[in-house]
Amino acid sequence: MRFISVFIFSLACFGMQVNAKELLRSSVSPEFADGLHAKYLDYIAKQMDMDLEINPMPFARRLMALKNGDIDLMVGVTRDSDKQDEVIYLSPSYEQLRHTYFVRKNNQKTLATIDDLGNMKIGVTIYAKYFDNFERKQDFALVGVSTLQQKIQLLMKGRIDTFIHYQESTLPLLEKMGLSQEVVKAKYQPTHYNDYFVTISANSRLLHLKDKFEQVIKHGVDSGEFTKIRETHYQQQAE
Repeated sequence: MRFISVFIFSLACFGMQVNAKELLRSSVSPEFADGLHAKYLDYIAKQMDMDLEINPMPFARRLMALKNGDIDLMVGVTRDSDKQDEVIYLSPSYEQLRHTYFVRKNNQKTLATIDDLGNMKIGVTIYAKYFDNFERKQDFALVGVSTLQQKIQLLMKGRIDTFIHYQESTLPLLEKMGLSQEVVKAKYQPTHYNDYFVTISANSRLLHLKDKFEQVIKHGVDSGEFTKIRETHYQQQAE
């Protein structure tokens, strides 16, 4: 009888090992723990038949975690060179976004051209990449913070004059904070769109699956799945 029990237990353990899925470790902003990036990651994990573990962190911390291999994958990363070091960019890019400047409503006209930024303190995300004309302006007074909410709070306190962020995520948060009538889009806006990539750590134990990840991303782009996820997300935000 004891032999049968041990045999059954061994079979159960073997079955658990066979059915165990690979774990995909990632991270998103703590402000949007269940936001669009988390939904992109959920889609990728399901297509790869993996379990997903998300540990929310500010952008700078999760970028460092990616480089160290503490997380495997990260979405929402722009590329400023062809260099591939600890961060490997997976092709193709999955979406294009344009950054937007926000100001207090009574200062809406004070930011009419890019030259006006030279007289302003600008709230930016630490380590985030924006666009060439912005990056090359060495005389800009940049105030780096970790979260979108911090940008909004600094603007309301008068410690910065404007901040730059995605319109799609900023407008819902302003509405939630009751500030949609006080913080508005500036008159001047950049025209450049950035390509955003899924990235994998060169130190990830899943690096050998790089080609398969790229197949999933390409299918998601070609089939319109990433677009569908994005549109559904913002429709739900507006309800």
